[in-house]
Amino acid sequence: MLPVPKTIGLLILYLLLIATPVYCQSEDPLMQYSDSLYRELEQIENLEEKAVSLLDLSFFWSDHDTTKALLYIAQAKHLLRAKIQTAYYGGIIAFYTASVYFDKDPNRAKDLYMEAERLFQKANTGQEGKVLRYRARLWGSYGALLQREGRANEYVDILLDKVIPLAEQTRDATLIGNNYQNVAINLMNQQEYAKADRYYCKALSLLREKQNASEERLTLYVNAARNALLAKDYHRSERMLDTAALIANLIPNSIYISMYHTVAGSYYAATKSFKKAHEHFSEGLVSAKSLKNDELIATLLYDQFKAYQQNGQYSEAKGKLLEVLPYIEKTSSLTNKQMVYYHLATTAVALNQYQEAVKWYEVHKIVSDSLFTNQNRAKILELEQRYQTTEKEKELLEIKSQHQEQSFALQRNRSIAILSVSLCMLLTVLGFTWYRTQKNKKRLLEQKELLLREELKNHRQESKISLYNAMLQGEEKERSRLARDLHDGMGGMLAGVKMKLSAVTDNMEVQEFDAITITDLQSIMGQVDRSVNELRRVSRNLMPAALLYRGLEDALKDLCRSMTQPTIFVDFQSSKLTGSYSHHFLISVYRIVQELLTNALKHSEGSQVWVQCSEENDMLYLSVEDNGKGFEQCAENVNNIGMGLSNIGNRIALLNGHFEIDTSPGKGSSFHIQIPTHE
Repeated sequence: MLPVPKTIGLLILYLLLIATPVYCQSEDPLMQYSDSLYRELEQIENLEEKAVSLLDLSFFWSDHDTTKALLYIAQAKHLLRAKIQTAYYGGIIAFYTASVYFDKDPNRAKDLYMEAERLFQKANTGQEGKVLRYRARLWGSYGALLQREGRANEYVDILLDKVIPLAEQTRDATLIGNNYQNVAINLMNQQEYAKADRYYCKALSLLREKQNASEERLTLYVNAARNALLAKDYHRSERMLDTAALIANLIPNSIYISMYHTVAGSYYAATKSFKKAHEHFSEGLVSAKSLKNDELIATLLYDQFKAYQQNGQYSEAKGKLLEVLPYIEKTSSLTNKQMVYYHLATTAVALNQYQEAVKWYEVHKIVSDSLFTNQNRAKILELEQRYQTTEKEKELLEIKSQHQEQSFALQRNRSIAILSVSLCMLLTVLGFTWYRTQKNKKRLLEQKELLLREELKNHRQESKISLYNAMLQGEEKERSRLARDLHDGMGGMLAGVKMKLSAVTDNMEVQEFDAITITDLQSIMGQVDRSVNELRRVSRNLMPAALLYRGLEDALKDLCRSMTQPTIFVDFQSSKLTGSYSHHFLISVYRIVQELLTNALKHSEGSQVWVQCSEENDMLYLSVEDNGKGFEQCAENVNNIGMGLSNIGNRIALLNGHFEIDTSPGKGSSFHIQIPTHE
């Protein structure tokens, strides 16, 4: 017969702690809480936030109704639509789906957790904090599934190597503290109480001052008290329980109140204060039964049995064991059944109920034999698997030796075939390389030819522009020379003639001239005045003095004023003109405006012309608009207007500017020009 462990409490606590946390409420409160959550999420307008809230609601129902949980996940997918294909939302969906299958299909849950981890590692959404929290949660759940398989050491490794480092990156003290507590609980279940206490201390240092984490602090102090009690450090256990009692008063509806009374009862039983112990056990049972938590009820009843046993109250101890029995028989754990039957037998002996003790020993023997048989069956299966593996290895060795010569022959043939194929491939590659090289050479020659043609075209264009620039410069020089000659030569001569005629008229006596002669002289003087004015106008058009001495703004203003006619008004507006322009720039801009105004006066048949000129960010912006008849923008109509637009375009090209025309028949014409002020 296998030796019987002394306590069942740790094993029941172990089963309780590794289970997924359940809010064990009655059906109606569950529905009320779920409905309140659903009403809250219906107020959310953002579809992504609403989807995440639906997933949280699914997580709540995953412990109670998997159908509802999966329904909420489907609704969240519908809201997210194509976004579930992204790494971030795909990882969230996988995480919450795994939570639904945590109890129902643990293997599928583990696969989904790992799929979520793979997706979260690819996520790049700017929500690193949320991703870290999800990863910490999924690794914690994955480790809990390993713990259920009896791989508690692997769970501790996952907590230390995965969960806690991820939690530390979030800088969330509550999350870090809870995971330190998870490590401590597993070490406590492995009876490593000193190590467990170190992690409880770490968790306490993080959560002690967290007033908004009352539930987490209550859980922590109760578990730390149990660890100290198991290590027989009663003074520390008492201090932990006193603090837990203060926190419990703040959250009287906490699901962990029952666990507090369980540990408190065990503490008072260990310190021989049996009355207080049974008071705590009774309160704990009331709370556990209201939560309908069978595992917690069984734990409390068993701890109460131990208290009666320690106090020598065997009749009461037997009663508590009989109360534990229905809960234990509903489970599949043979170990727990074995221990309960053993204690029933020994308690019956202590009460001198030998016939009943024999009955319980018989049941205990049957369970022990089943447990032993199961263990033996597992060992036999393991040995059979090893034997079958050995036999298969022998068969493989025989087959390998039989086919070794054939393998050598095949290898030789394969080598010859590989060599032949390699040779063919080499020739193919060489031929293809030669073909590609020739094709590339031909393409390069074509590209070079195109480049040469483009260079020739650009060279011709540059030559044409240079020639036109030289012609314009020559033209402007000739205009300047003619303007000076007319002003200094003809202007002076006409002025002299006028002065002499005026002197003759003034010096002669009136009687010497008849009326006709005086009228003729006055007519001649008027013609001389008009000739002088016309000469000045021609001189100004050839080279305006205002442009040279007063700047671009005044010159354009004078030009617009001089070109205003009774039938058409020319309006000029300027803004931010600095005046620091080169002589070539001034002449070119002036001629452009002059040519555009001349075209407007000759061809537009409008009543208004607007000229606007401004400078901003080293760019001169010039626009000339009229309300005339407009024209079709095609080569034939442009030629009808004259060579003016062509000259304007050439001048603008020489200044590296940009020229746009906006016109259509009956809607006037607009000319928009942009010229950089620095060449």
